[in-house]
Amino acid sequence: MQRLTVSALIVAAAALSATAALACGDKLLAVGRGVRFQRANAAREANLVIYSATARSGAPLGNSKLQIALKSVVHKLQVVQGGSQLDQALKSGRVDVVLVEFGDLAGIARELQSAPSKPAILPILVKPSKAELAAVQKEYRFALKAGADDFEYLTSINEAMKVKLRSNGKS
Repeated sequence: MQRLTVSALIVAAAALSATAALACGDKLLAVGRGVRFQRANAAREANLVIYSATARSGAPLGNSKLQIALKSVVHKLQVVQGGSQLDQALKSGRVDVVLVEFGDLAGIARELQSAPSKPAILPILVKPSKAELAAVQKEYRFALKAGADDFEYLTSINEAMKVKLRSNGKS
């Protein structure tokens, strides 16, 4: 009986203290870091708009793989081109986060700031220097490089939603 109790305690201690598991030999898999686990977080409630001034081939936000990943995680995803479609999207309902290339941001910044839902702005920079990226991240907290992977986009959207939800809770 005592052996059974000791064995149970050892198994329980091992199960409760383990945060990582080995996978595929030498690779370390951190449990809880997959996109699947991201879905339960604040990004799940996000109404996301991807804005592009024009339809350009090779645009970083035109990546269909990124758009598919975002559709599976966020509540609602709209892809808009031009100021009139953006204006319709902002007036038609709640917009939480707007992904926009930094070069296009100057033309729509005032419109985004005066939107009724006060969306978080996530500018995407194409090949920025470290100084440019730091300056934009200082002004817009969630700025990203265009080459960021899906996980970085999801993390930034999630953080933007957490800040937005916190600020709405205080109001």
